[in-house]
Amino acid sequence: MYLSAERLALANQTVKETFEQSSAAWQNIPHWDTGDPSQTQVPNDNLKTPNFLTLTPLPEDFQVMLADVIAPKPDALLANVIAHTVKLAKAVDDAVFPALRTGAPEAKIVKPGTTPEILNGLIDARALVEQGGYRAPSSLITDTKGLKDLSALVSGYPGTNVLLPPANINSLQRVDALETPPAKALAYLLGRRQRIAPAGAADASAGEEPLDLAVSVPPSLEVVGGAANNMIQFRVRITYVLRIKDPSGYAVILRP
Repeated sequence: MYLSAERLALANQTVKETFEQSSAAWQNIPHWDTGDPSQTQVPNDNLKTPNFLTLTPLPEDFQVMLADVIAPKPDALLANVIAHTVKLAKAVDDAVFPALRTGAPEAKIVKPGTTPEILNGLIDARALVEQGGYRAPSSLITDTKGLKDLSALVSGYPGTNVLLPPANINSLQRVDALETPPAKALAYLLGRRQRIAPAGAADASAGEEPLDLAVSVPPSLEVVGGAANNMIQFRVRITYVLRIKDPSGYAVILRP
């Protein structure tokens, strides 16, 4: 055993906290822990098109010197754990948000680059999710270009001051990729039935929401074993699948 029970628990807690702090998907989409690490499929909970979804394991492997693993202080080990958990979080975000593009209800911006037209698109998206019964403040997910468009100055103030309140948005997050390849998507509006604090979906109930992440293996650390040159192989991993339970509960906002 390379790690004591106490140090393994500390490393796992570090993975959990770092993943929650680093993944926009984890912060904005509630998750459902199936409670069975061996589970391979889950129901999609979509009443219109019931089906089963396959849970996908996503690992991030790395090695740490044995001397750092068994050192009196865990700093070197935890630094490696944090760095690779951040990579795992990005891999999840890069998979989850482009997957929302398929089948998403659309709200279109008529003219590019104008705050009034962007506001109209956001309000149209708000109307779409409210028609599905999702009237709590929503979360808006955009990319870097979208964030620049949304933040363009209006009378000396960031455009977000003007755009977010009328669209009933209480959370704005940036991700690297909204769709693959990048095209017209400006943002996703994620509707809510319950009030969720900004970036607080990790603590929210998944049952009422239109989207969730079904998770059989939560973000955690696996000690694989000894490797060459006095190195120890580790893996931070998650096994999950995105469930779109109600497509009427979110919308994609499209540029012209």
